[in-house]
Amino acid sequence: MALGRQKSPVHLGSRIIGLLAIWLGGLSGLSYAQDPVSECSDCHQQQVNDWQSSHHFHAMEPATVGTVLGNFNQQSLPYQGKIASFSQRGDKLFISMPGLDGKEQEFAVAYTFGYQPLQQYMFDAGKGKYQFFPFAWDSRPKDDGGQRWFVLHPEQTPSDEFHWSNMGQNWNQMCADCHSTDYRKGFDLESQSYNSTYSAVNVSCAACHGSAEKHLQWAAGDKSIADKGYSTYIGAKTALFRENDQGLMQAIAKIKPSQQVQVCARCHSRRAAFNDSSAPDDYHHTYQPALITAGLYHADGQIWDEDYVWGSFLQSKMHEAGVTCTNCHNPHSGQLKLPGNLVCTQCHTQETYENKKHHGHVLGTSGSACVDCHMPATTYMQIDPRRDHSFKVPRPDLTQSLDVPNACNGCHTDKTAKWSEAQIRQWHPDSEILGAEHFATAFYKGDTGAADAGQELTKIAQDPRYPDIIRASALHRMAATPGQNAVVAIVRAVRDQDPLKRQAAIEAASAYPAPDKWRMLNSLLDDAHLPIRVEAARSLARMLVQPPETALSEKDKARLNRGLEEYREVQLYQADRGFAHTNLGNLEQELGRAKNAEAHYRKAIEIEPIFMPAYVNLADLYRLRQNEEKAQQVLRQALQVNAEAASVHYSMAMSFIRQGDKQAALPELQAAANAPDTSANFIYTYGLLLQDLGRLNDAVVQLQKAYHLEPSNPDISYTLSQLYVKLQQYDRALFYAKKLNTLVPGNRQIQQMVRQLQQQQKD
Repeated sequence: MALGRQKSPVHLGSRIIGLLAIWLGGLSGLSYAQDPVSECSDCHQQQVNDWQSSHHFHAMEPATVGTVLGNFNQQSLPYQGKIASFSQRGDKLFISMPGLDGKEQEFAVAYTFGYQPLQQYMFDAGKGKYQFFPFAWDSRPKDDGGQRWFVLHPEQTPSDEFHWSNMGQNWNQMCADCHSTDYRKGFDLESQSYNSTYSAVNVSCAACHGSAEKHLQWAAGDKSIADKGYSTYIGAKTALFRENDQGLMQAIAKIKPSQQVQVCARCHSRRAAFNDSSAPDDYHHTYQPALITAGLYHADGQIWDEDYVWGSFLQSKMHEAGVTCTNCHNPHSGQLKLPGNLVCTQCHTQETYENKKHHGHVLGTSGSACVDCHMPATTYMQIDPRRDHSFKVPRPDLTQSLDVPNACNGCHTDKTAKWSEAQIRQWHPDSEILGAEHFATAFYKGDTGAADAGQELTKIAQDPRYPDIIRASALHRMAATPGQNAVVAIVRAVRDQDPLKRQAAIEAASAYPAPDKWRMLNSLLDDAHLPIRVEAARSLARMLVQPPETALSEKDKARLNRGLEEYREVQLYQADRGFAHTNLGNLEQELGRAKNAEAHYRKAIEIEPIFMPAYVNLADLYRLRQNEEKAQQVLRQALQVNAEAASVHYSMAMSFIRQGDKQAALPELQAAANAPDTSANFIYTYGLLLQDLGRLNDAVVQLQKAYHLEPSNPDISYTLSQLYVKLQQYDRALFYAKKLNTLVPGNRQIQQMVRQLQQQQKD
């Protein structure tokens, strides 16, 4: 299959296109085979034409004068206090920049990556490894601020995952399987090298349709092949929807079963790859998708990090009704099928929705487009706005209670969320949406450790009115709220047909004793989907070292061991990452094989020296051996790589505290509390140590910071209340005691504490 495509007209003969593809192969150090795009164009000329104008076509191309958009005419850019330069010699392009040692080094540009609104570039880092330069070309028009070089991640240091030298900017592991076709990673652990291959350098026909072999045989006249040579239907479920007399949307034709959304999800979702993909429709067999969790999404499901659409779309009423990607997008060009609001009003009546009575804005102005309110954009990579595909109604009331964003204040930045809510109520005084119950409340409680979070999450997890991904995301959060109600929800999820809920059930059961987990999860060892089988096996691994009274039968041990072997294979597939070896170390540690665990942790450090959990876990292993000196030696090694790592400073502090040296622990906890990746727990612990050392006012400052991060954590409120009592600030002590009473309702001791403080205030 073709390695790349120049911007040549498609009307070239198929043989010329094939020869061009083979010639382009000589530009690359990567392996490839011939792609049947030329055969496709014989019958599907329009589709190929559309594809050649798409982001898929330009997903990745060999770097040539014709494919590179950036200006390499002796350009320069400030970088890390020095200068990066961009130049051309003959038909080759080069970027010079300061290396890790600060000295200038020059790299040939090997590939382009993307093209609008920015284009990135890759270089050969040796041993088959390709890395991204830290620079990108802003390909927008000059009037929009484009046609310039810029530094993508100016804040990144060599200890950050997304520094140009680290695995966050590695093509082979991070990006290749979505930006090329039929990708095979080919990492060899012994030599730490790649033999990566693909059938097409970009996202070609086979990426979505699979192998064309049978289809071409069918097209050549072999009518014994059914379904035109394709076994999987990936078209739209129905062409259009129309509003019925009750105001509900109904399909104009019978809904067809389609794998389209899953096929698109392979690349348009946040997910972990457990193996090389074997077919476009094997999503749940190869990948473990990310759920609606903190850090990726806001509590109400709006996008936060780069989430690639799928997780948002699964939340939507449109997905529930049967809408698929191609109801709105041309599948080959990727563009909208109709301009502006017309793509929405092909189903939603123009008379009702493209009306100031509905959206409250003058037609043609900002706010009158459907996407302005229902698909707000978040900008990533500095200049790349991407729209939220959950199609939510703006909820400024949730902004006020949960601090989630809303589309209104995304534009009206000078106004408050309360003002936005008032405006919507003027337009829609009978709205049943504003103020309505929302899963965001339960998710927020789960994320902040509220005492009643478990009860709220259990309701969401078992309520069929919510989309599967929301119910699964509620289950995922229930890991922190074990209880009898949670057990019922977990057992039901394990039996559910939806793989997302089965996946989430494993996390939800993580806090239970091993025998209880076995009863809940062991059927998942036989699940049809690899990610579920291996995660279930990992969760149940402790059952192999249980005492005789709870030991497994030989048959069940064999089942579990098979799952753990698959788990190990998955980690070896990701053996180019530190987390994979750390995972193997954690497994060996749990199985009582400390020497094996130590070897895996050290391999993780060798493979990816910036991966701090490997150091922390190795130090913890030495702690268990009561060797604090060796634990501290490992942690010092980590701090030489990343002096700001909060978890490492925290572990060092705990080591000093175990040795009884609180003064030595103090600066380590201070560093952990002030680090960029700190947590409420690190700050809280620092506050406790300050309190223990008699520095009460300093302790208050730190505990207030911890409270700001986790206002629903009852331990923080309790400690603050007691601390203010010591400072004789009884009004502040009462405030946190009342807060604690709301977090832990019905507790008599807390109620008594509140009454005593109220009396103290009177006295």
